[in-house]
Amino acid sequence: MPTSRHALAATAAALVAAAGLTLRALPAQAVSGGGYSAQQQGCSPSADRNDQQQSTEPGCHNATLQLNQGGGYASSWHVLSVNSDQLPSGESPHSGSVQLDPGQGTAYSISFETGTGTLILVSPLGLAVDLLTWAGSGFAGPPPIPQQIAGSPGTPGAGMSQSSAAQHSISDGLGNEQVYFGADDNLDNGEHDSVNPTDDHNKDARVADGPSDGGAVQANTHPQGSLTDPTTWQDNVDPTDAHNPVRALDAGTGACADGLCAGADTSHRKDYQGGCTSCPDQSVYNDQYTTDWRSPDCNGQSTQNQNDCGANWQNGQESGNIYQPYSERGAYYTDPGVFVYQDPDPQASPEFPVTPTYPMCELYAGTMGVWVCSQNVVPSPIEAIGGASSGGSGASAKHGKNAQVRPVTHSGAATGASGSGSAPVAPQPQPSPAPLLPLPTLPPLPSTTTTLLPQ
Repeated sequence: MPTSRHALAATAAALVAAAGLTLRALPAQAVSGGGYSAQQQGCSPSADRNDQQQSTEPGCHNATLQLNQGGGYASSWHVLSVNSDQLPSGESPHSGSVQLDPGQGTAYSISFETGTGTLILVSPLGLAVDLLTWAGSGFAGPPPIPQQIAGSPGTPGAGMSQSSAAQHSISDGLGNEQVYFGADDNLDNGEHDSVNPTDDHNKDARVADGPSDGGAVQANTHPQGSLTDPTTWQDNVDPTDAHNPVRALDAGTGACADGLCAGADTSHRKDYQGGCTSCPDQSVYNDQYTTDWRSPDCNGQSTQNQNDCGANWQNGQESGNIYQPYSERGAYYTDPGVFVYQDPDPQASPEFPVTPTYPMCELYAGTMGVWVCSQNVVPSPIEAIGGASSGGSGASAKHGKNAQVRPVTHSGAATGASGSGSAPVAPQPQPSPAPLLPLPTLPPLPSTTTTLLPQ
């Protein structure tokens, strides 16, 4: 089962890779949230299925840093990406690619394969100087790729290649730009912990939404209105909208380890979509509803684990398919602010914390006020001045599910708003939250006469 140590390592790996400082193997478990999308990683929802530990999919990446135009979706224009290839179980990262698509109908790729089972530290400045010198000489001869990246002569999968690609104009989706870094726990020696989609007569295929833990850091631009009509620019900011006060751009990040999640966002973004279509949408920080299925053994680690999801697990009766808790979950959303909560995805591995009082006490502070254990202890400052909100409930799109996206106009033409598979959308009125549970009783503060330090 994944550990918190792996999640911390993954966070460090994400920062290093995003800064472009090194390509190096790290034992890692990725994070969950931040708009992670298995599709944007180039992977199917069941790419890391637990019953096929050695399987890999061509083009599937356990880590990717992308510069995208036209909305940032997996089908959009990936102008530039740096990728680490998906791994079979038991292997450390050792292969990947740098891909460039200038939009002229041809995409270029430099693939690296060390053949050693681990990525080798390379000086990015030295490599950049060598490549610029090569380009300045008219691209004469082979590219100066270090042996640490290209591998030894004859190593399969290394070298430069090109392929046909769709043609794009710089005006295509202009204004809708995205920087996206996503990673998942396949980085951890090829971990495969997505559900077996063929289990229970293929019913669990609907539960599969990528690895049990995957996450992203992203920033998107999506200006509202028309460039030819300055009077429409006022739509880019709405201080009275508690869900989406800045509409011209958004940014988010998230991390989960063993079912415990933390993150920050600037918009109203879908974090998870379960199988219940009649369940009311709710916020990740307002989840104190009765839940019986969170057994420590219910997760996507193995086919056996995904059948240890019975509602009576506390009485020793764990038998039950993971589809049942999935079908009891609706949509969960984040809001602008910072938050800590328990992952609603039954694929997650709740090694920490699992208590008899599940779900855990969520924490949130942001435009919707301050929430503790699903109680709004400090009102929304925007509501206080007459702005609109929906009482902590959500209505917008985690793990690669498609989101509804508010259309925007660009130079008079309708385009898609930006974001990954989980994009911010316009809020809708929602029913009042369920009855609140009482706040936990805190121990009394020590007497002011208590001696704290030796005299």
